[in-house]
Amino acid sequence: MVLSCSVQKCENKLIKGNGIIFHRLPLHDKELLKKWLKALKIDNCTPTKHYNVCSEHFIEDDYKRSPTGVKLADLLCSAVPSIFSDSSNAKQKPCSLTNKRKSKVLENLNTKQSKKIKNKTLPHTISTECYEPVCFVPSCKTPKGLPLYNFPFGDKRLLDIWAERTGLSTMYDTELYLTITICKNHFHENCFHDNSIQLKPYAIPSVNLIDYSGPPDSCCLIKSLHSDENSVMTSTGDRTWGWLGSTEEFGRPPEPNEFIVIPKSEIHCEKYAGSNHAAHCFIYAENNERVFDIYNPRASILMQLRYDGYFGFPGGLIDAGEDFVSAVNREMVEEINLNTTIHSVNHDDHIISHWSEKKNLVLHFYKLKVNMTDLIEIERQASLARDYGTEVLGTIRVPLYTLGDHYRGFPVFLNHNFIGCSRDQLIAALTSLNILTPEEIQLALNANSRNI
Repeated sequence: MVLSCSVQKCENKLIKGNGIIFHRLPLHDKELLKKWLKALKIDNCTPTKHYNVCSEHFIEDDYKRSPTGVKLADLLCSAVPSIFSDSSNAKQKPCSLTNKRKSKVLENLNTKQSKKIKNKTLPHTISTECYEPVCFVPSCKTPKGLPLYNFPFGDKRLLDIWAERTGLSTMYDTELYLTITICKNHFHENCFHDNSIQLKPYAIPSVNLIDYSGPPDSCCLIKSLHSDENSVMTSTGDRTWGWLGSTEEFGRPPEPNEFIVIPKSEIHCEKYAGSNHAAHCFIYAENNERVFDIYNPRASILMQLRYDGYFGFPGGLIDAGEDFVSAVNREMVEEINLNTTIHSVNHDDHIISHWSEKKNLVLHFYKLKVNMTDLIEIERQASLARDYGTEVLGTIRVPLYTLGDHYRGFPVFLNHNFIGCSRDQLIAALTSLNILTPEEIQLALNANSRNI
């Protein structure tokens, strides 16, 4: 099915080259949703996540800006569609998310749809297309004669990194990558062969990018993440990274006090605009039914065993064009098959946010309270999720009680390995929601196996 705008009389569809972005209804924010429905003149119907509004119904000021002033694909949390064919605001300049130079390139892509592509394993070669090629990176003005390079269409692990670094939406057909290019200005000098403009096999863009503000990557570093040269069990994939090399840094154990708490009033500050953002959720239900007729569980809390062996909460990285709440709701659909028409997170459910300067990562944490009947159903549905068996290996409950040796139970659980700052997130939620007292939490943190 072709993605199209649901606004009456609007015929915009997702077509390569038109530069139009589509936004879903803000189902996570009831007040904002009311404004959208009023503006869209939607009455007597139940809006769903399949209702899309294209970017031509928003003005320039509805979109977020990078620290350098470049317009992003993300809507501001207060944005409401306001440009319609019968609207008094129709004369306002609609928002365009591609500049004229790049729109021209994308228009040319449509004329090439009928050409059969014989070889999709293209190397990083300099583009020689018949139209005037340009660098696809937003805000880049390629000097005339500067080398341009094709995207590595034949290597999905590299293609995913290139696409993420350059801010390409996953809504685009993958064949788009066959015809767009990126210029030499976005690669570290070590990504090139000596005295040559030819890229090394594992080069990735890392310089002068809006969607990446980390340290410049040398080709040698990237090759070490993806190469099988040091593999011990290559037939099984063990001890190699494959395309997961791009996620390796996020899974490194944090240093003491690496993650610092960000006040809620500052989470949208420019200081963090260039960081990667992720959102996760604390799903819980009140529960006083004693375990073994002995221990009061106080609450049932859901966590996950991840593919990398760590424990963590449902959630993940925020995609371009998403706000924090939309992202965490989407991730819960993908990871635990959550029915967000029944249960969903909104902005008021925010618990805490953390920032790691070293990882260039901001983690936002939200709560979702359900009853025990619904929690049991969420557990049952989790095994049917899209990501079950790959990103997620199982759903678990947190044991909040402590056994007679003062160690087994919650203290043991806290000694497991947690991804990122999810251990701190767990403690913050237990405290802020008054599930455990600060004294109970401290006793569990201080306990150790010598008590046995």
